[in-house]
Amino acid sequence: MQFISYNHNSFKNTYYYEQLPEKEKQTFDILTRVFHFKANNYVLENLIDWKKVPNDPIYKLLFPQKEMLPAHDYALLQELVIRDINKEQLETFIKRVQQKMQPTIIHCKSSIPHLNNVPIKGMYSNFGTIVSLFPDPMVKTCHSYCSYCFRWNMFGNTETQHSASYHDPMTPIPWLLEHPEISDVLFTGADPLVLPTSVLKKYIDPILEIDSVKVIRISSKSLAWWPYRFTTDKDAQALLQLFVYIQSRGKHLNFCAHFTHPKELENEVVKTAIKNIRATGTVIRCQGPLVKNINDQPEIWSTLWNQQIALGLIPYYMFIEADHHPESCFRIPLAKALSIFQEAQKTTTGLARTVRGPVFMNDLNRVLLDGITEINEEKYFVLKSLQCPPETHSEGQIKLIPYSTTTKNAGNLFELFNTSEMDLQKAF
Repeated sequence: MQFISYNHNSFKNTYYYEQLPEKEKQTFDILTRVFHFKANNYVLENLIDWKKVPNDPIYKLLFPQKEMLPAHDYALLQELVIRDINKEQLETFIKRVQQKMQPTIIHCKSSIPHLNNVPIKGMYSNFGTIVSLFPDPMVKTCHSYCSYCFRWNMFGNTETQHSASYHDPMTPIPWLLEHPEISDVLFTGADPLVLPTSVLKKYIDPILEIDSVKVIRISSKSLAWWPYRFTTDKDAQALLQLFVYIQSRGKHLNFCAHFTHPKELENEVVKTAIKNIRATGTVIRCQGPLVKNINDQPEIWSTLWNQQIALGLIPYYMFIEADHHPESCFRIPLAKALSIFQEAQKTTTGLARTVRGPVFMNDLNRVLLDGITEINEEKYFVLKSLQCPPETHSEGQIKLIPYSTTTKNAGNLFELFNTSEMDLQKAF
């Protein structure tokens, strides 16, 4: 299959747009003025049941939802679009809405690597033994865009892309040589595997020379959004050979695959892609977010994990958002999230117990919602710090927060687990 990409304009020329209910067309036309939209022919043709739109889970995963904007902002934007007011005025209002929707990303100053007291762009090291790398080409785009993604502001924003990434493949090397405690390097982005293999290799090659780096991680949703990357794309074989080469250099290669719904694992092409990757010796671990109205049922997760095990994959994390969007329409109550995880595990093979969850997807701490306890007839959520910045000395700590059936927010996890005074910065 040849890759065909659609943005908000070109999608309007498709058969699928014509089949949308009029209300969905209007919602799409309004929201894609604020949020970036990208889909491809594989997703549109194979993953969405168009007869179930707007309730199809992959449709909700791909297409912006009305609830993503505050009701009053959506109503005003709708009115301005219908009135067809001056383009400049409309753009001014859209930019104001986009600014309000910018994700809040808080990080420690100590998490930004420095060399000779100068911060290094495109590097982030929060947990002591791992550094995340953001080479310039990797932060620009994905095969399709998930509606819940908090990195949406990166797409099409060259200024943000430039300030949060590096271009020279040698950029991380001096710092890594000075920090032998770093054993894992994670290539992330947007999606690294949108790139041609030759470009990807250019950024990986220098890392392979660092003896202290034992693990190369690649985080990608390409298996779900474009599995042909590993089957019939023109450089699919070159990519698989790169995976073999990385391991021949004595590195463990971990492919961190993003799956949100069992539908993403049902097609034969994705099963073939998985077989091809596993044949290289690469380990595939799977993670995904718990998202309202998309996969917030235990049966969906048990099916997803069982499918992963059957295909030789390792269930890794069920994430819940921590604090990027305090009023995010994708959140569900913490009590429900915990119940979904626990009920799903009851009907999965014991091999799926490798999965950790629900885990807050936070930029400072990786925190497990571990259960519910009762003290003096008062109920509490039990939170456990799985990973944290080394300076906080909070890894493994247990904290309690008041139990509620309705709360969707665990509060400021950094303040909850921080045991030392650290400077914070807000990014983006």
